[in-house]
Amino acid sequence: MRRIKGAAPVAAALACAAALVLLLGFAPTLNPVDLVLGRGRSVVVGDLTGQPLPGVRAELEASGVTVRTASAFSLSVPRGAVLAQDPLPGAQVDPGGTVTLTVSRGAVRVVLEDLVGDQVLEARRGLDEAGVVVEIEERPDDVAPAGVVLAQDPGPGLEVRGDGIVRLVVSAGPPPRPVPDVAGRSVPVASFTLGAFGLEVTDVEGTLATDLPPGAVVRTDPPAGTTVARGAAVRVVVSGDAPPTAVPAVLGQAADEAAERIRSAGFQANVVTATPDEVALVGLAAARDGRPVPEVRPGQVLFQTPEGGVERRPASVVTLVAAP
Repeated sequence: MRRIKGAAPVAAALACAAALVLLLGFAPTLNPVDLVLGRGRSVVVGDLTGQPLPGVRAELEASGVTVRTASAFSLSVPRGAVLAQDPLPGAQVDPGGTVTLTVSRGAVRVVLEDLVGDQVLEARRGLDEAGVVVEIEERPDDVAPAGVVLAQDPGPGLEVRGDGIVRLVVSAGPPPRPVPDVAGRSVPVASFTLGAFGLEVTDVEGTLATDLPPGAVVRTDPPAGTTVARGAAVRVVVSGDAPPTAVPAVLGQAADEAAERIRSAGFQANVVTATPDEVALVGLAAARDGRPVPEVRPGQVLFQTPEGGVERRPASVVTLVAAP
């Protein structure tokens, strides 16, 4: 085999090696082909907003950058143009990096459907997705459950743009209401009255006899005038049936002791202070009957109604007029 002699082959080999080192040193991917084709260098992202997507995408992908897209409505950027970018202009993206572009869908135009009767969350879902501002006004309503749309503005079939506002009136549910006063009425009448107020009689309970006829409503629970929600349960307490008994005679006694005797006998005591004319009547009555005028002590019972010995139903009110 013939050998090649001389320095020329060695020099050629060294030159090739040096060229290879230079290529590898300047190629970011250590692939000389990438350097020749211009691939692998970091890309400085410019301001892409307002530019059509196809051209921007082609330029970025040719530089080895991955492009991802999202969309949003815009009143100023034409449909199909870049609305926003990530990263921002001036940033560097390494080979294989990603640039996210938000592409304009143009100005939103929504033709409103009939939203009345829908739940508010369902009614506003499409509007929120389109970027339309929705204003909510809550209003009590006896019929529509809470959260149901009662009215809308604009109405069905009308168009609203992205800078428009849709106003929805939404039910807040039935308003609270006071418990009506049904004392003294029969249970059927009381039940009808409470039902007309949106309340429900759930229990009827008897109590001791009162000055009301047996079976008449004495009170309700919750009491009359209490504010409750629609559909609240109301318990009705009715007067019992007991024979009348004699009212104790307490004339001349101290008001506190007399009132306690009245209560112990099953009656209600109502103590009031006598007027000057009522005090004078005590002396006039004694003079008329030929008796000495009695000494009137402070707090002494001068009159009682009903009088002692008169029969009344238990729990009836006995009024005691006491001296000042």
